[in-house]
Amino acid sequence: MVNITIDGAAYSVDPNQTLLSAARICGITLPSLCDTDGIHQHCELCEVEIHGSGIVQACQETPAEGMMIITTSNLLSERRKKHLQNILSQPNIICSEPPCQAACPAHVDIQQYLALIAQGEYQQAIAVIKKTLPMPLSIGRVCPAFCESGCQRKQLDEPLAIRQLKRHAADHDLAAFHSYNPPRKADKHKKIAVVGAGPGGLSCGYFLTNEGYDVTVFEAMPQAGGWLRYGIPEYRLPKDILDQEIDLMCQNGMQIKTDQKLGRDFPLSKLSETYDAVCLAIGASQASGMDYPGSDLDGCYLGVDFLKDHMLEQHCTVGQNVAVIGGGNTAIDCARTALRLGAQATIIYRRSRGEMPAEDYEIEEAEHEGVQFYFLTNPVENIADQNGRVCQVKLEKMALGEPDASGRRRPQPTGEFITESFDTVISAISQQTDVSFLDNDNIELPLNRYKTIDVDEDNMFSGSRNIFAIGDFRRGPATAVEAVADGRKAAYGIDRFLGGDMETLYTESFRERNITRSHLIRPEHIEKLKDELRSIVHGETPEQVEHAIALALGQILRARMPELTLEERRLNFKEVEKGFTDQVAINEARRCLSCGCPDGNDCKLRHYATEYHVDKSLLPHATKTI
Repeated sequence: MVNITIDGAAYSVDPNQTLLSAARICGITLPSLCDTDGIHQHCELCEVEIHGSGIVQACQETPAEGMMIITTSNLLSERRKKHLQNILSQPNIICSEPPCQAACPAHVDIQQYLALIAQGEYQQAIAVIKKTLPMPLSIGRVCPAFCESGCQRKQLDEPLAIRQLKRHAADHDLAAFHSYNPPRKADKHKKIAVVGAGPGGLSCGYFLTNEGYDVTVFEAMPQAGGWLRYGIPEYRLPKDILDQEIDLMCQNGMQIKTDQKLGRDFPLSKLSETYDAVCLAIGASQASGMDYPGSDLDGCYLGVDFLKDHMLEQHCTVGQNVAVIGGGNTAIDCARTALRLGAQATIIYRRSRGEMPAEDYEIEEAEHEGVQFYFLTNPVENIADQNGRVCQVKLEKMALGEPDASGRRRPQPTGEFITESFDTVISAISQQTDVSFLDNDNIELPLNRYKTIDVDEDNMFSGSRNIFAIGDFRRGPATAVEAVADGRKAAYGIDRFLGGDMETLYTESFRERNITRSHLIRPEHIEKLKDELRSIVHGETPEQVEHAIALALGQILRARMPELTLEERRLNFKEVEKGFTDQVAINEARRCLSCGCPDGNDCKLRHYATEYHVDKSLLPHATKTI
């Protein structure tokens, strides 16, 4: 053994090894890509400075008696940064975030978990997913699938069914004897309060609990889940599935206290004093109403309140003919709920179908189920019957003008009116955050004119005391997956605020794409494929041949999720989507073109390039920051 000094600390090491190996044994990790596929030359990242000898590569040097080694300095950092830039400039280097992952608000390592599903490794896939998204059972059912907008497979034929594959893996994991749950770190003896048990608050609490914090989630409603429970109907997300998912999230010790409302049962200032950090995940579940004549008649409800009531007391009664005002997902959910309650539902929207903010597949499902649509139409008066209940709605026809601040063309009144019979009117135009909890408290938060909070988007810190804020409270009404993304950012920010060491996510992309797929992208692909299939499939009649082609294409094109028939959906809230079989899921996952780094978020090169702040603009095929 020889005695050496590394960064001022003395160590006794075996001289028959490299300095790189010796440092690792001593608990000092030097950057190195020596064992990384695709790096054919010495990466030079493990350079260290030896007193009297200058800068050397640790993988090429052996320890000697009395050697004094420096592993970190400004000079070494700059040299490593330059070496990384040189490596990333090589044409054969694979170092990109897949476009599907870049499009996902939570930056889920999609390519990695799809590869595992393709091998039938469902629990390993869930382990990858839960690094960034701890609610795959729920999000796999309700997510608008931002990821599919980036899927390059759509340029070839159709994007992968990514959301449905996530759900399939989560369903498998739930059915397993032991569902996957990451181990909890040692207790940090610090307390965190999370206000709001929606997807953002639950996710923040989940990640912090796993880091060893004592987390208590306070929820104003009778049960946890937030909008997932009280805003998304049962036919999209069964509540027994949600309950099981929340139970899994609490296995490492997260506590949830329900019927505890901020500002009523406790002030924010008291939470801030009692807990080491506070995360506000209070959502935007206060409905914004439409103020026009007759909007307060019996039979008139607000969309958020209508959906909540259906999950609670069920005081809201619908008649035979329901008008739903609005064009977002909440309006769609209200209309489809009204259908299941036995009514005819009509959505009244002041713009055209193309301007509807609701997801396309939600609109299509509503149309499929029989919801009617009045586009370019706006209510101006609700007319009462002799009992004071709405019986008719006067509507004004609209025309589209110039685009407004949202980028959509502004609806303009035409002065042309029609009157239609409706015995129930549900206004589902918008939502906002209830900030009345500040009225009798001595604490100030950086609220803006939209009643949302301004925070540091990197860590969700409000700048006030020890308070962080996430989800709809900072974004305005958004999606569950965006709230989950905020939850992890807040957990990371709180952990750093309290001196922790939560794992950093390396999702920066330093190359435009991994592998060129342009040779696969042909607009005429499908027709050519059909022509090829006609030469090999068999059938006695043209109809049989076309049927055989359709079956063959089913193995190539996007898998279609089996659904309940219209008759099976009638007058009940059974889950519409029935789920994939294992073989369908495996076939669908195999359609992935693997457009990003095969190591995903575990890519060492991306880790180092992020840590050493490599300037992507200096690289060939550079991308903008994600």
